[in-house]
Amino acid sequence: MRLLRRINYYLYRFQKVLIVALFGALLLLAFIQVILRLFFRGGIESADSIVRYLVLWVGFLGASLATYKNRHINIDLVTQLFKNINRRVIAAVVAFAGLVVCGFLFKASLTYVLYVADTSKIIFIPKNILETVLPLTFLFMALRFLQNFLEALTGRRRFTYPEAKRKWPASGVKK
Repeated sequence: MRLLRRINYYLYRFQKVLIVALFGALLLLAFIQVILRLFFRGGIESADSIVRYLVLWVGFLGASLATYKNRHINIDLVTQLFKNINRRVIAAVVAFAGLVVCGFLFKASLTYVLYVADTSKIIFIPKNILETVLPLTFLFMALRFLQNFLEALTGRRRFTYPEAKRKWPASGVKK
């Protein structure tokens, strides 16, 4: 359990740094491309494709970071229907469902990247290498859901739902 928690923490820190760097590169490349097109009637070859893949990376890594912080899309129907059941049981079921879904999506995206994806190149990088963000982020999310599932089973963590985590005052100032 401790090893899994540590792995998830270091993955989270790595992803935070990577997403900031990629987003900075995305903004810089898009800005340079706009300036070159407006004032010099030219541009960087394949810049639009590179920006498209940077958006893909930033979006999927952002989803993985949201999963780590438990800020992902949460379907509240389960908690509303089963109010009488222990929260640990509900948390375990929800985490297991997320683990299974991420496992299937990991397998499907890995199959896509290995066998279906286009192998043509953008500058010098094959497109299927640029699409490896798909299986990577589903693997990262699956690891996080596995940690949540194991913590729910062992009772190592108190489970609260996102709406109960923070109560912001209406005025915006803490009292």
